[in-house]
Amino acid sequence: MLKPFSRYLKAVEENLPSEHHPLLRKSLYLAILDWYTDGVDPREAASRISNAVGG
Repeated sequence: MLKPFSRYLKAVEENLPSEHHPLLRKSLYLAILDWYTDGVDPREAASRISNAVGG
């Protein structure tokens, strides 16, 4: 069974284009963990990543 943060990370990943997936486990991991603890919705987290990467 997945743990809560694992489910959150998976939900963020599902809302991102596949080319952004490597960022989740590398450079953005701590930011995503911070958003998780702050209660940011996974779709909002994915939107933040897409906006930052996409310009």
